[in-house]
Amino acid sequence: MYAVPTPTGIALTPDACYGVGSGTTVIEASEEVVGSRRVRQTLIVEESCPSEAGHDDLPAALVGGEQIRADSITDALAEIAEEIRSGHPSLPARAGIDVLRRIPPRLRDGGRLPQPGEGPNRYIDAIRDALLGMDDSYVAVQGPPGTGKTYVGGHVIADLVLKHGWKVGVCSQSHQAIENILSAVIKAGVPRDLVAKDTKCIDDPPWTDLEKADHLRRFIDERAVSRPGSGLVIGGTAWDLTNTKRIQRGELDLVVIDEAGQYSLANTLAASIAGARLLLLGDPAQLPQVSTGTHPDPVDASALGWLLPEDAAEGRTLPPELGYFLERTWRLHPALVAPLSVLAYDGGLLAQPGAGDARHLDGLAPGLHECLVDHHDNSTASPEEAAAVVDLVRRLLGSTWHDPSEGGGPRPLDQGDVIVVTPYNHQVRVLENTLAAAGLDQVAVGTVDKFQGQEAPVAILSMAASSHTDVSRGMGFLLSRNRINVALSRGKWAAIIVRSPVLTDFAPRSTDELVALGAFLTLCEAAHRIELA
Repeated sequence: MYAVPTPTGIALTPDACYGVGSGTTVIEASEEVVGSRRVRQTLIVEESCPSEAGHDDLPAALVGGEQIRADSITDALAEIAEEIRSGHPSLPARAGIDVLRRIPPRLRDGGRLPQPGEGPNRYIDAIRDALLGMDDSYVAVQGPPGTGKTYVGGHVIADLVLKHGWKVGVCSQSHQAIENILSAVIKAGVPRDLVAKDTKCIDDPPWTDLEKADHLRRFIDERAVSRPGSGLVIGGTAWDLTNTKRIQRGELDLVVIDEAGQYSLANTLAASIAGARLLLLGDPAQLPQVSTGTHPDPVDASALGWLLPEDAAEGRTLPPELGYFLERTWRLHPALVAPLSVLAYDGGLLAQPGAGDARHLDGLAPGLHECLVDHHDNSTASPEEAAAVVDLVRRLLGSTWHDPSEGGGPRPLDQGDVIVVTPYNHQVRVLENTLAAAGLDQVAVGTVDKFQGQEAPVAILSMAASSHTDVSRGMGFLLSRNRINVALSRGKWAAIIVRSPVLTDFAPRSTDELVALGAFLTLCEAAHRIELA
């Protein structure tokens, strides 16, 4: 925004209070702590100038652009609300309403969800049979890291499309998540001409790449003519599934919500209007959704999180009467699974038998480790912890690592085999600079949000803050079980917590802080101690 009088070429607002720039792109955003409490934030932007002559004026303010329009989502919710109002006091038989009511899935025979049998496909078969046994309800699936949630979802969809001719829509918070499911569907055997999306994240997609989302309608209609009776899979956001120019109301046999542990209950309800049934895939013990609004509870709650017991003391895993908990992880070594299972899954997460037997890393025992580093007055960045991380990485590099799933024999551990995670962007920059100065610039560094879904032989978590009084954003954020679970579960062999020894020396001021502190202390008590010289 530019003050009046505005530079040449800058358009005035209708009331001529200020001028509005155009074509602004954020190039870099950063922040640094000044003193003990102040934070200096810097935003570098590039603005296209409508005047050839340009101008030297500085903007008077930087404000957010227009909100993304959500008319189709609002319209879908209004339709459902009107259906509920007109049928009062009865409630409509809808998959989304069943989720909203937290009632068990409704099968045609009135029975319970099919129980998983034996063998590698036990959950695929049970979930498929549950969906086939209902007309207008839902199935929820909680899949912790490495339990094969995407694989299971892809094979369930493939079976329903190829053998039963179902039309399936895949929806999620991000295009990347949608495309991950579509990739799994293709790998499960669905031909590319039966799968479509306007691709955003993959250069050479294995499915039918639509020029734009508006072509979803054309794709469905063309398949009805060229492949009558065949199933299909389309990928789209809530905007696509609620847009009647793309997907008609109730047209799909199944709507799949991936990352439903991060997908809002409101958007889930809206997207459900496109199909008869819902399949919710995700893990509420991972990070919450990135985009939120300001609404009364529980509108911003995630769909899967809403299905968990209201009282955390009753459990943090999906009740069996509401869906399926994938309890075996292939990613984590059993020694690392054990403490994380207690932290985030009520002890219900187990290692797949034999998952860690064939892997081996010389010089570091499998499981959880803790490295205590003395430092003081650090809030969002700790040079001392960064130096300790450098020391740890140097110790690890060159050690013999063997993982048969990589398709080769034993090899030296390299920089790409270590992930360094931290809660704060400020510490990310300190870590990156310190590692680069040590010649370790190939080590991946980022916040938890960056690494969700990724893995490496070793994960290192740098807590950064010195003590409770120094913590930025509160202890609830720093000791969040969800964030710590995501950070440490990136490691296939081992995970290392780097922290100040006095970080946990405080008296909790709320029950939430008490629970978070207790969970973190329990985690640290289960860790092996690493001493640095």
